[in-house]
Amino acid sequence: MRIAVVGAGAMGRWAVKELGLSPDVDEVVVGDFDEAQARAVAEGYGGGKAAARFVDARDQQNVQEAIAGCDAMVNATQHFWNITVMRAAAAAHVHYTDMGGLFHVTKQQVELHEEFRRAGVTAVIAMGGAPGVTNILAKYGAERLDVVEEAHALCGNVDETDWSEYEGWVVPYSLETLCDEFSVVAPEFIDGRWVMDITGGEGCEDLDFGEPAGLLEAHYTIHSEPFTFWHTWKDQGLRSATFKLSLPLEFTEQMRFLNTIGMTRTDEVEVKGVHVRPRDVLLKVVSQIPRPTDVVIDDVDYLLGVVRGLKDGRRVEWRVRAVVPAHQEYGAGGGDVDTGIPPAIVARMLARGEIAGPGVFVPEQAVPCEAFFAEFSRWGVAIDAQMRELLAAPH
Repeated sequence: MRIAVVGAGAMGRWAVKELGLSPDVDEVVVGDFDEAQARAVAEGYGGGKAAARFVDARDQQNVQEAIAGCDAMVNATQHFWNITVMRAAAAAHVHYTDMGGLFHVTKQQVELHEEFRRAGVTAVIAMGGAPGVTNILAKYGAERLDVVEEAHALCGNVDETDWSEYEGWVVPYSLETLCDEFSVVAPEFIDGRWVMDITGGEGCEDLDFGEPAGLLEAHYTIHSEPFTFWHTWKDQGLRSATFKLSLPLEFTEQMRFLNTIGMTRTDEVEVKGVHVRPRDVLLKVVSQIPRPTDVVIDDVDYLLGVVRGLKDGRRVEWRVRAVVPAHQEYGAGGGDVDTGIPPAIVARMLARGEIAGPGVFVPEQAVPCEAFFAEFSRWGVAIDAQMRELLAAPH
């Protein structure tokens, strides 16, 4: 089995790690615009079976040539390159998966269904942690309902890491994505209609993430799950589909501050005769902060799919949860594990022919729950599910 990972950044490296540890994978192609970075990830995470090469995700032909001959690929680039990389995969007849399209790109990606069907290959899009694992958790509950009325995704993080000796700034995942999540409109499907006037960071409430996390403050933010849930269950009675995020309070306040002072903006401002985007300045400065090298990561991600609907005439709720701990042996945080590992698992499933196709599918349409959970549990992930009967109708 030969699998490519395009994008050797913070999450792509963990996809490479999963593939390097998998005995059914013979070769891993690690591609990045920064070839030295690709080489470092291939050597440090690839288990002795990874090779690096230059790949420009902006250039469809370049990507197509890089992944030619692979059985499947993981796109670990920023979401705004998803369409280009997807089309390269279809043209190369390579199965495809990625880590999400932040709602609007995901909507565009499902439109490539016929292109993939004609190519005879399958794409499972939005297959990171959230979206991705959250979708499969929701699917587990939905499969146990006759009518799916509501589907909600929650992602929370509890960080007990001792950062006292580190003077930098720890960003849990792509800062580019975080800037969008705290600044742009978060489309949510509520009471049968799309609500387009919620900004990321609004709608704060304490939500129960289960023990030992308990109640965590969570807020709306732009994400793919509201669209993918609607896309999957819109003809089965779906009335509401939402996503809420809970990050450590201190980090959340820092992101809100950066948004308030305009550092997440993407329009240009003039500084001493030079036109720059505030966000570009922020990304550049933060990229130069040295990463901690001697800190023991001690965090846990909590991913939930909550679905409500009818079963045998009764209104019930399923809460299906993945508890994802840090993997200290490899220096991976909980968010690293649940974002980087799942698309690599699904790429292997695609290469083995375990996911039906061809075409473009979201995770809840395509990925078998139990088989995925069995693979994911190898990383110390615990899955639990609870069902309860609801007495009142949804409002």
